[in-house]
Amino acid sequence: MQFHSQRQMIADEVHARPFQQLSAPVKVLHFALMLGDKSIAGVREEISQFFLQCGGQAMEPEASFCYQQLDSLALRWEAHTEFYTLTLYHNQLDSGWHQTLPGLPENWSDQLPGELVTGVQIQVQQSSDQADEVAVDDIFRNHQVIGSSVMRGAARVWTDFRAEGEFFLDRILVKNIHLHGYQCGRLLQRLCEIDTYRAVALLALEPARQTMKQVSQLDRELAAITFKLSELDKGDESETLDALMALSAQAEEISADTVNRFSASDAYYALVRMRISELEEVRIEGLQTLEQFIERRVDPAMRTWRAAAQRLERLSQRIARASNLLRSRVDLSTEQKIHGLLSSMNKRTRRQLTLQAKLETFSIIVVTYYVFDLVERTIRHLTSGEPQDMAIHWLSYSLPVVVLLVWWYVRRITKEFKSDD
Repeated sequence: MQFHSQRQMIADEVHARPFQQLSAPVKVLHFALMLGDKSIAGVREEISQFFLQCGGQAMEPEASFCYQQLDSLALRWEAHTEFYTLTLYHNQLDSGWHQTLPGLPENWSDQLPGELVTGVQIQVQQSSDQADEVAVDDIFRNHQVIGSSVMRGAARVWTDFRAEGEFFLDRILVKNIHLHGYQCGRLLQRLCEIDTYRAVALLALEPARQTMKQVSQLDRELAAITFKLSELDKGDESETLDALMALSAQAEEISADTVNRFSASDAYYALVRMRISELEEVRIEGLQTLEQFIERRVDPAMRTWRAAAQRLERLSQRIARASNLLRSRVDLSTEQKIHGLLSSMNKRTRRQLTLQAKLETFSIIVVTYYVFDLVERTIRHLTSGEPQDMAIHWLSYSLPVVVLLVWWYVRRITKEFKSDD
């Protein structure tokens, strides 16, 4: 028995991104940064240097995930297709919600490559029921608060999804009721992923709005061309077909620019909904749940980019139908021209046959002359005297018969041409 070449990779993939064992109190800073023009290898090298400055170890080559636990600081790096995430954990809380942690090097944020697209700071506190509501009001300053009981009542979560502070991070407060270590790690990871995937899913909103404007403009141009189709003069089809082909090219260009973004956003939003369902939320009286907030605020954006993709697809179909209609008209016009050409050729052929028929008389005369001359010469060579004179006389008398026979023979040859329509 031989091992498959990817057997170890398949076995390791199951444990590639494990949840961490965490417990309250803990403060978390989570960042999602777009790769942009940077390669994942270059980003890995820079993050590896950042780990070294924090007192950790360099990452392994080709690694897509790394977690390192230092004294009071933990670092987690994870690579994705078009972005990467960096999560920092510290076992001390910060009443001021400052967006930094002890143990990080000076100007640490300048060392992170890429463009920050979203981030979140989370504080996990031990629950004190009598002070929970007061703490929530103090932290979120009477903003609209979203909250719920999660993980079958093991914790409570509050947030306002407002980007604030130095790095414009969303703030999430978690009150630990009876979370065990890995359960706390799963909860924090899901909250970070909800914020990350929600943000990158919304990257399709601006392209969708631009697509809507472009499609509306192309729609108006297509409507004008379609309206003129029934009034086109012969010979103008080529210009109109060129205009339709130009519209089709523009539609395909827009589709090529947006299809990957729209597909990725659909996939990211599906992950958001999956992570929310894994929270097992139970509503807190008077508060909107995370699921309700996401559905109300993100669903319209999702419908926008889906509508843009559908409008673009319908536009392409309409252009194709108009092009087919115009091509059918061009084909019909071409067939009519071919039919006219064939009719003209047929008329010329009939004229030639008519001329040939008129020349039949001369042909009969010529053929009769040669037949009569041939017979006469034969008689003169074969006979002499009185028999010769009699034969020539009879030949002269049979001239009408010879003419009729020649006429009949010529008519028989040309009969099939004359009967052809």
